[in-house]
Amino acid sequence: MNRFRVLFYSLTALLSVILVLYGLNVFPTPGTDSRVFIPAALLYAQGFGLINPLYDVSVVGVATDIHNAVKFNYYVPFFPMLLGTLAKVQPGIKTIFFVCSMFSIAGLFLYCRAIASVLPVQPTRAIKALVLCSLAYVATYLIPTIGRPENLTVLLVFMIYILYDRRYELNPLLYNLLICIIFGVMFATQIICFYFCFIFFLIFELLNAHDLFKTVVINTGRFGAIVLLFIAILSASPHGCEDTIATIRLHASSAMTRSDRSAKLFIHYWLFSQLNFGFLVLFILCTGFYIRTLIEKLGDAKKMKVIMVLALQLMVLYGMARFILYASPTVYNATQFILPLSVYLFLNIISLPKSYLKTTVYSASVLTYIAGAFVFLRVLILFIDYKTDKKDYAAARPIINRLVQNNRNVYITVNLWPLVDNASNVKFFDGVHLKKDDTLIIQQMYLPFANEFLSKCTIIYDWRTEEKRKFLGIPLTNTPQGYSFTVCRVN
Repeated sequence: MNRFRVLFYSLTALLSVILVLYGLNVFPTPGTDSRVFIPAALLYAQGFGLINPLYDVSVVGVATDIHNAVKFNYYVPFFPMLLGTLAKVQPGIKTIFFVCSMFSIAGLFLYCRAIASVLPVQPTRAIKALVLCSLAYVATYLIPTIGRPENLTVLLVFMIYILYDRRYELNPLLYNLLICIIFGVMFATQIICFYFCFIFFLIFELLNAHDLFKTVVINTGRFGAIVLLFIAILSASPHGCEDTIATIRLHASSAMTRSDRSAKLFIHYWLFSQLNFGFLVLFILCTGFYIRTLIEKLGDAKKMKVIMVLALQLMVLYGMARFILYASPTVYNATQFILPLSVYLFLNIISLPKSYLKTTVYSASVLTYIAGAFVFLRVLILFIDYKTDKKDYAAARPIINRLVQNNRNVYITVNLWPLVDNASNVKFFDGVHLKKDDTLIIQQMYLPFANEFLSKCTIIYDWRTEEKRKFLGIPLTNTPQGYSFTVCRVN
């Protein structure tokens, strides 16, 4: 093994250790969507069933739980069920996010292996720079505390990619069994992910088909097996298949009415978001190569193959508009394909002959990867600051639980929920409704203590820290990254 490969594998191992540390330290602070899935996993691990008292679907105008039993039945259940099952060994938030970090590490090592298998024997300095920076870049997509099903589907999508790439090396029965199982699990984890992944799978099946009829028959059988497994998983969940599907439809009909989209939001989420910095650049480059692949494969294809591929491509375009572009923050429905996209991009770059096009594509890719690597480094520095500052999860948790248990009228801001041991004790402060003697716990990171509260409240406990964080004099953020907070009582 040459020195570069040793460096490549060593960097993968180092990034994996960092992801584990993030999971065990519950860093970065879990985002808003995490309270949709992680409390259900935690309570399932604790033996309370698949419920979630912290997320009321009626807040989006849909009553999916008329009996007020706080059921987790408004989303496909596999992700929280799997996390909850694995966390039964030692139920707790840290265990949950440690499991999430294991999914992230598995994806990172598979990515490392996939890239290593196609590296030239003597890679140029340009290629070395590309693949090393890409490792740190994709790691930003694998932060375990994202708390959404994409933490798992990123891995599942890449497993499908790897299996398809090695379809001729595996026993046909084993290959089909693995494909159906992974797709079935994916379907029961994130429906939109399955929609796109299965359509692209079919497109490449058709593009590479020698016998079109046989390919259609085989994939019809696969789809039937996948649907059966999907139904079996939902039926085995605590709330059953019929109830879950009905409430998913209600929830989805409301969620699809989101209006949080604009040019400004699109640019933020597709280019500058910390979790997927510069994704638009890679997406555009891969789309260009994909269109080239379609043109090459369909150039002399039979009319029926062309029609079928184009029909599936129309489904992709419809899905893009319907499930990804309908709201800017839902870019996560596209970014969960980051691992196969990055490998696909790398393969196309090294296959290009020396030309202006290759230089342009390489430059755009490596600049994006370098910028993303710096984003990962920034998060790492903030993690060190988080631990040094002592305003971390381990220090905040006993303080918050003591406050919550000793007062029935305690209201917390939403991102403090992971600190509360008993989910039934959590009551969220909406920033509007205040009653005399209510106790408010306001997290500093997402909601600094507003001046208007000063005349309405009395600070009874101040656990804040310095607002702006710097490294070697360079500003990193205007808000602390820990669990610092202010406790106040309404006058």
